[in-house]
Amino acid sequence: MSDDMTFALLGPVRMWRAGTELPAGSPQQRALAAMLLLHEGRVVGIDEMATALWEDEPPRGAFGTLRTYVSRLRRLLEGTTATIDTVGGGYALRTPQESVDVARFETLLRRGRELGRTTDLTGAATVLTEALDLWQGDGLDGVPGAYAAHQRVRLQEERLAARTLRLAALLDTGGSVVPELTTLVEAHPYREELRALLMRALYRDGRQADAIDAYHTGARLLGDELGLDPGPALREMHQRILVSDPTLTVTPRTETSTTVPDGSARAEQTPVPHPAQLPADQRGFVGRHRELAWADALLDTRAAPTTAVISGMGGVGKSALAVHWAHHNATAFPDGQLYVDLRGFDHTQAPVKPHDALIRLLEALGIAGQHVPDSLDARAALFRSALAGRRMLVLLDNARDADQVRPLLPGTGDSLALVTSRHRLSALCVAGAASIHLDVLPDDDAKVLLTHRAGPDRADADPESLDRIVRATGRLPLALAVVGARLADSPDIPLRVIADELGSAHTVLDSLGDPDPTVDVRAVLSWSCTALDPAALHALRQLAVLPEAAFDVPAARSAVGHHDPVPVDALVRASLLVRTRPGWYALHDLVRACAAEFAVKHPEARREAVARVLDHYLGSAHRATMLLEPRRVPLDLPEPTIGTEVLRHADATAAFDWLAGHRRTLRAAVDLAVTERSYGAAWQLAWCLAAYLHRAGYWSDAVNLWQVALGAAERDQSVIGQARTHQGLGVALGMSHGLSAAGFHPPSAAQDDTQAAACAHVTEAIRLYLSIGMRAAAAWALVSLASLHDSTADPDAVTDALERARELSDEPSLQVAVLNNLAVLHARLGDGPRAVAAAREVLDLIQTIGDTSTGAHATDTLGMAQMADDDPGGATTSFRAAARAFEAAGDPMNQGVSLANLGDAYVAAGDAAAAQAARAEALAVLDGTGHPVSDRLRVLLGQPAEMTDVDR
Repeated sequence: MSDDMTFALLGPVRMWRAGTELPAGSPQQRALAAMLLLHEGRVVGIDEMATALWEDEPPRGAFGTLRTYVSRLRRLLEGTTATIDTVGGGYALRTPQESVDVARFETLLRRGRELGRTTDLTGAATVLTEALDLWQGDGLDGVPGAYAAHQRVRLQEERLAARTLRLAALLDTGGSVVPELTTLVEAHPYREELRALLMRALYRDGRQADAIDAYHTGARLLGDELGLDPGPALREMHQRILVSDPTLTVTPRTETSTTVPDGSARAEQTPVPHPAQLPADQRGFVGRHRELAWADALLDTRAAPTTAVISGMGGVGKSALAVHWAHHNATAFPDGQLYVDLRGFDHTQAPVKPHDALIRLLEALGIAGQHVPDSLDARAALFRSALAGRRMLVLLDNARDADQVRPLLPGTGDSLALVTSRHRLSALCVAGAASIHLDVLPDDDAKVLLTHRAGPDRADADPESLDRIVRATGRLPLALAVVGARLADSPDIPLRVIADELGSAHTVLDSLGDPDPTVDVRAVLSWSCTALDPAALHALRQLAVLPEAAFDVPAARSAVGHHDPVPVDALVRASLLVRTRPGWYALHDLVRACAAEFAVKHPEARREAVARVLDHYLGSAHRATMLLEPRRVPLDLPEPTIGTEVLRHADATAAFDWLAGHRRTLRAAVDLAVTERSYGAAWQLAWCLAAYLHRAGYWSDAVNLWQVALGAAERDQSVIGQARTHQGLGVALGMSHGLSAAGFHPPSAAQDDTQAAACAHVTEAIRLYLSIGMRAAAAWALVSLASLHDSTADPDAVTDALERARELSDEPSLQVAVLNNLAVLHARLGDGPRAVAAAREVLDLIQTIGDTSTGAHATDTLGMAQMADDDPGGATTSFRAAARAFEAAGDPMNQGVSLANLGDAYVAAGDAAAAQAARAEALAVLDGTGHPVSDRLRVLLGQPAEMTDVDR
């Protein structure tokens, strides 16, 4: 270390010269010194400084004040090896990094991590202890400004990571860590990796009961405060302790195991998801040496940022650079690579909302359904928690602005968010993100790229034409790729001819708003499109109407008119279409924009393509929905437009899988239908998609979908459409309310309001059905209303709704539903004899009418009635039979509920072991479905079998 200047930021900002402390100045001057030191010799612009110190309201004369602070700091540093240099419009403080305590801490933290990945746990603990000894309080204590606040959070996260790793290493070498871990968990009660480590430490100390109690304490905190369940790692540790896993009492790490924050080895456990979501790397990637070196430095810098931004105009190669670098450095992120296209500048779709992007990211990490909270802040916090202790790359492609990105950023220094955007995202940079702005390729690299595609002999034979082509493309990578594909596909056409054609093709796309007329992407893409043969050009125009950039072959055939083959190979060769996976393709957003403009010039063909696309998705989704829900009254759909391909799904499982794989596409198709004023198709598509969303537990998505559908039905002036969408929205609101309130908490005032709104929507549906004489449909809506009232414990309203339903329709299946709901009501009110009588009447009626599709539900209801009638033996028989029937019908949600009910019946019968087995089977079926019963099962399974009680 230099014996000249030393700086401390891990506490109050302090500085010493040859061992003598110097005055650090005012809070703003300390903030400026800290900012310069944390940039490690990189230039900080004066605008950036002003924003960091005073945020949005710098005082008059702020720049002069900053220069005064810099001057004072320079005087303090005179005669030392530390200097402040003026570079352009900013300043850089250059000093040996070992003179700054943050740099020393981060070096030791990295070394501790490296040792922790080997068998040198003693060395890891020693190094991490040395790192933590550098702290003298809270980081940047007393330093004002947004930049300092952001860095303070980052430093505290790294401090906590160091403490966690040190305690894990000490535990694995036989150290006593329970007291320190207990204090740390109390300070950070929601950190699941810390709680898992404490549980393991308690177990090693022979305190198994205390370890289990620590789990339940954490589970209650997560549920009461955040409305969340324990994560996979914490649940797994709990289960291992329950079964006395012998690996918990030995040092679990090996040379080949990957350690997790609780100190155990993943090699011995069920692995957590290891996503590898990067798109395919670009073949023939050329140049970008400076930019790749910048990205490599993100891994090497001592104070490595958690966020980096690649900005530049559309088509400049931001995504290609990010994906290329990510593939070549994937091993630097051993826990996986996440990818989301945020569609910030898509010409046909709205940008992806952070709220929705977090669903995709959490799903990739194995967190889905009910485990995903509703609010944006809670989802973002859960995402950061899921990344804690892991080293992952999060590639956020095509971001629109900083607000879209912020909730998606990691919270620790271990993971890196790499963001691409046409905007510079200065707000992220002020908060500490690294950034680089891409320009077009240098002339030489552009020529190399085209030479690779044209062949060296051809390029060398006509360098002048090659130069003209480079100039015409503006050296824009996307344009170069398109032209390169044309060169490769047309080896017999002289470069001169291609250069002449390209130079005169300024007719379709302008320069994306760029004032430089040479960067004319519209001309390049126009030329490329018109160079296609007529069939390929027609296909490209039609593909532009698809609701999403990515699509499968049946959708493409419908867009084009499936009587003609889709020339996908020609479009792929021309770099206008990308094959993303078997049977799936995607259009680049600029190519899609070009194709859309071509399509507008052929309005009749475009209208027919839109009709076929909507008919394809509606017809295919309707068939899938009817396989999933055969008792539904089908939609009265018109014959599909000629040329439409409507899929036939093999069975209910195939239908479910198709809907799951096309969920986002179908949602986009609803929006397309609204945009095209095909309001009938919009609400009908929503009706189909909602059946899947309800089954899969996407309640919030279903509510949003039904709201859009209701607006479409009103514009369609369809009374039946409005009735169905009001009913669907009411049911979805009720289900969403039921999930948010499920398990352990009384409903809040907001939840009561939601339930009231749900009942109001279904009531309106009943009115509309009756206004057009649809008495049976109104009766079924009354059954839905009864279920909603039932969830608010309003038995009189339930009875009234069911009696009205019975009066409106004598349809046998409706009578079954009414009787079944009455049996459930009697059971919940504790009237066992009436409940059993009603349930047996339901089963007799089912046998009479031959409708076995509801038999499983009725059998489950009989079990509930028998429980209310103090007959647990009969209830176990009924629940087991219902579970088998649901399993045979391919209905895992209801199968799991029946198994959970079976567990309760066994408890009432005094067989605790059988109860635990049934509940474990139920959780295995329900886990990941988002059903609220799974929450209760996890709690019950966490208790010793002999102490389990139905009422807990």
